[in-house]
Formats: sequence, C-alpha cells, structure tokens
Amino acid sequence: MDSARKINEPIRILITGVGGDIGQSVIKCLKESSYKPYLIGCDIDLYAAGKKEVDLFYEAPLAALTEKYLYFIGNILVKENCNYIIPTTEQEIRFYDANREFFERKNVNVLINNNLIITTFLNKYGTVCFLKNHGFPYPKTYHLSEFSTELEFPVIIKPEIGRGSKGVQICHNEEDINYFRKKYDSAIVQELIGDPDNEYTVGIFSDGKIVYSIAFRRYLDEGGRTKFAELINNDEIDSLARKVARACNLVGSINMQARKTNKGFIPFEINPRLSSTVYFRHFFGFRDVEWWLDVYEGKHIEYRKKYQSGIAIRTFDEVFFELK
Repeated sequence: MDSARKINEPIRILITGVGGDIGQSVIKCLKESSYKPYLIGCDIDLYAAGKKEVDLFYEAPLAALTEKYLYFIGNILVKENCNYIIPTTEQEIRFYDANREFFERKNVNVLINNNLIITTFLNKYGTVCFLKNHGFPYPKTYHLSEFSTELEFPVIIKPEIGRGSKGVQICHNEEDINYFRKKYDSAIVQELIGDPDNEYTVGIFSDGKIVYSIAFRRYLDEGGRTKFAELINNDEIDSLARKVARACNLVGSINMQARKTNKGFIPFEINPRLSSTVYFRHFFGFRDVEWWLDVYEGKHIEYRKKYQSGIAIRTFDEVFFELK
C-alpha cells in the first residue's frame, strides 16, 4: 500500500482519456472494484462522455505537447494527491513511458507496461518481429516502401504506428498499393490470414508469476471496435497467451488479436495497454484493471471464472451537459 495514504482512505486515481471507449470502460471497472476509489478524470475534450462518471474532471492539453502536458499532470498530482494514474490512449502511454523517473519521484504509480512491451507492440512491424524472433506464428509482413510482389492479393495495409484497426485497409491490386505509398509515410503490408468470422481478441494479465487470459471471438464495427464478443474457452489460445506473456516479461495487462486458420491461431497484433473490451472481460470475471492495482497494493490475485459461455454486445448511449 502507498505509505502516503492513510488506512481506510480511498485510493485516488487519475484516468486519462475519459472521453474514449477505453477510458469509460476503465471507469466502470473501477466503480465495480473492491477499492471504491476517488476518481479524477481528464480529457482534451471539455465535454468528454466520461466527465459525469468521475468525481472530478480536468480539461487536458494534448500529450504531444510534452512540456505543457507534464506541467498539467504535475499540477493535478499536487492538488489531488493522486496515488495512481491510468493512461488509456497510446499517445499518453508513450509520454508516461518516457517520463517514468518523474512519476517515480512523485511517488505515483502509473499503470503502464515495461518499456520493451510498449516500444515493441506500439510498432506493428516490431510486433511481427517479436513474434518471429520468439518462435510464434505470425503473418508475413513487409514494409510498404520495400514491398514488391512478395504476397498474393488481397493484402492488408496498415500504418506502422497506429491505434488498433484505425487506418487498416484491404488492397486488391498494385494500383491500391501505389495509392497508399503516397498516403502513408510509414506503413506495412501484411498477408491476409483467416477470415473475419474467426477473429479473436485475447486479454492477457500477469503479476510477474501467474498468467491469466480470457478470449472472445469478435466482430468489429466500421470504426474497428469490437461490437460483438462471444466468450470462448480454448486451450491453444490460452497456451499461446501464456507463452507471449512470459516472452515479454509481462507485469500488467496486454491485448492480443489473432485469427484461427488451418494452421492454428496466428496472432497479428498485440496492444500494450488496456483495450476497449476491458469491461467485457471484467463482467466475465477477468478483472485486470483491479488486478493491476492489486500488484501495487501487494494483494493476492486469483481468477475465478463467472461464466463458461456468454455473448457481449456493445451499446451506444447519450450524455447531456449544462441543462437548465
């Protein structure tokens, strides 16, 4: 437990990006956790949807404005005596990774993965190299600038650095490839593996010793987010998840995307952060937001499955401000 916190005093957690789907899901997980924390939220949008779900809200500058953002966060830490920070956007994760020593001096725990995980898995080509170098199955992948005729069409093209499915395109011919050569400064070309009906999202958590995983067969909406998720139990996926966690010395939570093929499950992307399905898995008993806090609080972690099967559907809602 943080020595600066009094016994029975609720932990104070700053959650960034509370206007996004991940930030809002993290809030729900924390509200249903055993901690019952005091929640401080921030977002670049003054009318962020998660603003009404936290105890206190701050409008944030862009994390890309490094000095301004550091000053902003430093002020919140002083004013609000935060014990934890949970970054939910990739830009912010990069920021906190680059400024670890600052937050260590402030005696604030930041829920991010180790530097190897962040730098490797935020780069889609780096992710494939990791899979290849550690003997995992992987899709054949090339830098767009070096790609010629190595793969049969159709192929997948995606920004080398980018969030989730944003910017992912299917190319059917050389004309498409030439178009994206002009559009993207840095992109990769990847073989198209499996099919959308056999795509899986896998939450993986480790406290450094024990590894837990949960898998859903999923369908994406037009924005690349999971809208339908079916809980599955599969020993092959679980074994793959455990091996990936150990290979990257995981202490915390990551999310692996894979497709099932006639050669088995092939991972094609790993997100070094909490994912948009974090509340889905929380509901099914996989409470990785709470477990990550447990690691710092010195508590025992045990995964107890609530359900053997089930389906989760993402819904949409409205939030209203300044009503008179």
